[in-house]
Amino acid sequence: MKKPARKYLTEFALNIFSAEPTMVAPAHLDELADESAEVRERIKDANIYLILKRPRIFIVPQLLRIENRQIVGELAVQLPHATQQFPFAVRGELPEAVMSVRTAGYPYTKLSLFDADGELLITYPVAYLMRYTAADLGELDNQEVVYVGQAFGTAGERTAVERLSSHSTLQKILADITANEPHMEVLLALYSFSFHRFYLSIDGTTPALLGDSADDEHRKKILESQFKRSMRISMAEAALIRYFEPKYNKVYTKDFPHNRLKMLKTLYELDIAALVVEASVEDHRMRMFSPKQGPNSHHIAKFDLHDKASRKSFFFDAP
Repeated sequence: MKKPARKYLTEFALNIFSAEPTMVAPAHLDELADESAEVRERIKDANIYLILKRPRIFIVPQLLRIENRQIVGELAVQLPHATQQFPFAVRGELPEAVMSVRTAGYPYTKLSLFDADGELLITYPVAYLMRYTAADLGELDNQEVVYVGQAFGTAGERTAVERLSSHSTLQKILADITANEPHMEVLLALYSFSFHRFYLSIDGTTPALLGDSADDEHRKKILESQFKRSMRISMAEAALIRYFEPKYNKVYTKDFPHNRLKMLKTLYELDIAALVVEASVEDHRMRMFSPKQGPNSHHIAKFDLHDKASRKSFFFDAP
C-alpha cells in the first residue's frame, strides 16, 4: 500500500495555549472583584472556561490549626456514602501578622486568617488554596470536564465571569448535581488563550510533492500570518470540545475539524497541516479527565487538518 506523501518539506502546525487557569467555585464568582490586582487582571483576560466536577472537599474545622507558623489540618472528601479524611499543610510560612486560623463556618469550604486582635485579614476558598497545599488526595481530586465554553462576545466585551454569572448551562449543571450527585461540587477553570506559536516538522525520509521554491513561499506566508484573537479563542473552544467531548456540550463533539468551518478558513488558506491546543492545570496539582480522555494535568488536543490518506500526518506518533 502506497504511503501518503508530504505536501511540503516543511509542514506547520498552529499551537494555541494559555497560562495556568484561575480556579473558582461558582458561589465565589461575585467575590472575585475583591481579589488582588494580579488575579483581577488574569480574570479580565479569561476567554475560555471549563466547568469541572469532583467530590466535594471541605476542611475539618476542629482539626485546623497553626503549627510552626504553618497552617495544618485535615481535608474531608465527600463520597456517596461516607467521607475520607486526608492530612494537609499549606506550603510556606505564615506572615507575622497572622495569629489564628479557622473555617468561615458551614459548609467549611473557606479558610480565614486573623490577627492578634481577632480582626479578619483574609479568607481563602478551598478551591483556591488547593494549589498551595501539600495533600495527597489521589484520584479523588481528579476533575471531570463536563462543559467547555467561551466568553468572547461579538465585540470582545464580555469576560468569563460576566458570561458565567447568568449562564443557563452552568445553572443546569448545578441543578443536576444538586439533585443527582449531592456529594459532588462544581469548579470553574478560567483560561486566557492569548498565545500562539508554530510548530514545524521537517522529514527528510518522506518525499514532498512540492519543491524548494514552493516550500520557501509557504514558510514565509505562514510566518508572516496574523490570527485574530476571536479566531484563536473559537478554535481553542472547538478543539477542547472535540478532545474532551464533555457531557453538556452538543456542538463540535463530532464534526471538528472541517474545512467548511469559518474559524478554520485562514488555516486552510495558509495550507497549515495541523492544529494543537493545550490546557494545563499542572500548577494546581490536580488532573482533568472526561469519559473520552484519561486523567492528566496537561492535555494536548491535536488534529490533522487534512485527510491522512492523501497527506502524511503532521504527528510522527500517528499510525
